[in-house]
Amino acid sequence: MLNCRGECKTKFKLSLGETIFHYTNGQKRCGVCGVYLRWDGSKCPCCSAVLHVRPRHSRAKEKYYEKDGIKWL
Repeated sequence: MLNCRGECKTKFKLSLGETIFHYTNGQKRCGVCGVYLRWDGSKCPCCSAVLHVRPRHSRAKEKYYEKDGIKWL
C-alpha cells in the first residue's frame, strides 16, 4: 500500500497552473500524493508510486501532442 509521507508537499511541490503546461514543461504528477513534481526519476521520492508523465484528459492530450507535431486521433 502506497502512502504519502508529506515530504513531496514541502520539498518538491510546484505552483499550480493549467494541467497541459505541467507536462510540456517536464513536470510529472504523483497520483498518490496529488502534486506535480520536477523530478528526474520515474517514481515519486515521497511514496515510490509511478509518476504520470503525460496528460490523461483527451483535450489536454490533444494539446500535448500538437506541441510535438503529432496528430491526436
